[in-house]
Parts: sequence; structure tokens; C-alpha cells
Amino acid sequence: MKPTKSPLSHRRSALFPTLLLGLCLAPSPSAGQSRLTEGELRSLDLLSRAFRQVYHDVAPTVVLVNTKQELVLQRELPPSHPRELSGLGSGVLVSPDGYILSNHHVVENADTITVTLLDRRTFPARLIGSDPLIDIALLKIEAQGLPSATLGRSDQLQIGDWVLAIGHPLGMGSTLTHGIVSALDRQSNILKEQYSIESFIQTNAVINQGNSGGPLLNLRGEVVGINTAISTPTGYFIGYGLALPIDLAREVMNDLLSQGRIVRGFVGISMTDVTPELILREELDLDQPRGVYVNSVSGPALRDGLVAGDVLLRVEGREVDHPNQVQTLIYAKDPGDTVAVEFLRRGERLRLPVVLGERQDDQRLAQGQRRLLDLGLAVRALGAEEAARLGFTFEVAAQLGLGSGERPVVIAEVKPEGSAASRGLLAHDVITGVDKQQVSSLEEFHRLVAKLEPGKSALFWVWRRDHGIDVRSLKISP
Repeated sequence: MKPTKSPLSHRRSALFPTLLLGLCLAPSPSAGQSRLTEGELRSLDLLSRAFRQVYHDVAPTVVLVNTKQELVLQRELPPSHPRELSGLGSGVLVSPDGYILSNHHVVENADTITVTLLDRRTFPARLIGSDPLIDIALLKIEAQGLPSATLGRSDQLQIGDWVLAIGHPLGMGSTLTHGIVSALDRQSNILKEQYSIESFIQTNAVINQGNSGGPLLNLRGEVVGINTAISTPTGYFIGYGLALPIDLAREVMNDLLSQGRIVRGFVGISMTDVTPELILREELDLDQPRGVYVNSVSGPALRDGLVAGDVLLRVEGREVDHPNQVQTLIYAKDPGDTVAVEFLRRGERLRLPVVLGERQDDQRLAQGQRRLLDLGLAVRALGAEEAARLGFTFEVAAQLGLGSGERPVVIAEVKPEGSAASRGLLAHDVITGVDKQQVSSLEEFHRLVAKLEPGKSALFWVWRRDHGIDVRSLKISP
């Protein structure tokens, strides 16, 4: 979809001061006298037309996301307890062939995902991948010729810009709200992952439960953010919503589509804000708080010359004053990329190039995925619905030592020419262990495979209906 040019895009700065001045100076209406002149009404109507045009163009791309999580593999529940958990969110179509951006938390732990379009067509969706560090997910439905939204650039947003939110709040149906950008680079401590990156767009556009995963839009109808959370003690909107910048979401989508996984650059520093207390305690040569203080250094940063106590001033030419700004700039880079860092050390302003690495845990996951390809195996997490279909009940899971919330993996495909096929493994076999280590999740399985010694054989514990547990030996490629 081509971006829609708003009639206000080139007149905004000139229009609103005139309009506000006219409203302030207009005499109090008397009987029979209009509150606003025709010129003022026409000016206001321009804004209404811009809102209407954005909704007309973008609403067909905003989908309702329904999720279900079966509790078949959980420990026995009381009779009154639901056997299934349901979830509701939004998403936005970003390609005519059915790719959808949403939030990680919308689809997290879902056994089934169903997407409903504005025209009420419903499709099953599969999760292509997600990143809990920034709370983004990429889904796919099997359809062609779908309406799709245009992705804008969140780095061009300014505080005070008009923004619109479209989503499915509270299950009420497609809804449009409006507001302005209230703040940028906002950190709210809502993401609980250890290395999470919070650099939200804050807006007063009304966002409620069910809006999560829907688009935040500029007046041209371009997606500039993915609505993620609300800042509230009640669970309902009281003034501020938070959206993930689309520049970060685009990075995840491009990685998943081009490489099948998320590739993150890693610099190897822990950081904190510079405060007046920190300046005094560390005797920093600063007249006021600015920059980002480096607490500790490892990996690429240590190798390339950064040390604890440095104060970062610029990364890639952009001023930084909070750790999340540094994290955001690094997130957009890949391992092997060089990042220009400007910093203060004992009063001296210095510059260094830092070549980014990759986090060790990410390397392990990638290594495990590559080894499975070499074995001719494709696997997925065993969902509760599929487990019930295969007969892998709670009782079976308990007999195998799986605790509540732990899930093995199921073989999705076996390549005929691979060593896994030659050893008799089949699609729908459930892998419960590797070399006496229990498989409790898909990520844990990838890590276990990554740790296997190249050139040697490893034992895979496999469960098959009507056969129980069997053990197969597979040789790991050098």
C-alpha cells in the first residue's frame, strides 16, 4: 500500500497556531451566532479528513488475534478450573502474502493462534518467530492478495506529532483513537527478560487490553510503532500508552525472513544513567549529568579498548543519555558490524571503533539449529492440542519426569536423505531427552544439541504412541 499523503502534512505548522489564536480571540457566541467561522470549521475538518483517510486505508490491515493455551500437560486441576486459557490481541498485516506483526506477549505459550480480518475471514496462524527482549512477534497466515500496511520510520518521530492507534480493544471490534507523541525512548520496566530493551514511544492515544500488537500510525498512514502496553495501575487506560518503535520491529522481521532467526549484535557492556551522585562518587569530569556510565566491560568492548568508568557520549554519531538508547542503536546492528563510539575518560574525549560480537546464548541456539539441519530434522515445541492428539497425556508426561509447564519437542519433518531418517526417526515422534538430559522446551533442546561433541554419537530418547520410549543413536557432524 502506498503511503497516503495527508492534507495536513505540509500545512500543520502554519495551520494550528492560526486556528488556536482564532479560537482564543473569538467573541463569546450570542443567540443565533455560530461558535466557529466557516474558515475555522474547514480547518478542523482537514484534521478529521486526515483521521478518516488513515482509518479507511489501514483498518483492513489490522487483525484480531485470538489465542488458546490448552492445559492438558499441566498438573491435575480442580474441576472448577478452566482447562484452557484464551487470549486476545491485535496485529497488523505487513505483506500481501500474510505476514503479521504483533506482540510476543500476545502469542506467548499459545497452542493455537487464530487471526480474523476486518472482512470477518478467519485463518489459523503460525508463529514464525518472536523476540521477548523487545516484545515483538511475526506470524503467518496462508492467504494471498491481502491488504498490507506501509512501515514508516520511528526515528523521524518528534514529541508533539499526531499519532493514531487502530486495534481491537476489549473485544469491541475495530477501533480508532488519536493522540500525540508524548515522549520518546521511554523506559517503563514492564519487560521482565534479563536483557530486555525498553525504548518505547509514549502516547496519549487511548490504548486498552486487546490493542496490543496493533499499529501506531502517523498522519500519512504509515506504521511507526506496535502498540505494546499501557502505563496504569488498574489495567485500563488512564492517560499513557507505550508502543515499540517500528525500526526495532523491522529488524526482527527482516532477520526472521532472511536468516530464520533473530541475529543481535553484542557489545559487552553494562551501563547506568549518569546522576549527580554518580558524578561526585566517581569524580567524573562533568559539569552536569549527561552520557551513559559504563559499569563493566567484557567481550567485544573489552577487546577493542573500552574500560569500566568510561562515559559514553555518542554511538554511531547520535547523542546518548540513557542505557536504552545505546541498546537500541546496537540492536539495529549485526555481529561483525563496526560501531563508532565516542566517550569521556578522565576528562579526555576519545573515539573508538568497536566490532560487535554475538551473545553466547544466541550462538548456542544457532549452533543447535544448524546441527539439526545436518541431521535432517525439523522440530517444533509440542503444543497441548497436538500432545492430546498423539496421546501424550499428562500421565505420560509425569511418568517421563516432566514437570508442570515443561514441554518436549515433536519432530515436524524428517529429510529422507538425512541420518535421522536412516536411524528410523519419524515425523510426530516426541523427543524427550538428549544424552540423559531432559528436554523441557524447544530452546533447551537446541542448547542441548549445540553442546554435543562433533564427530561423536549422541543418544536421543524418543516417545512414540503404542511404542513408548525408544533410544536412537545419532552421529553429530564435525
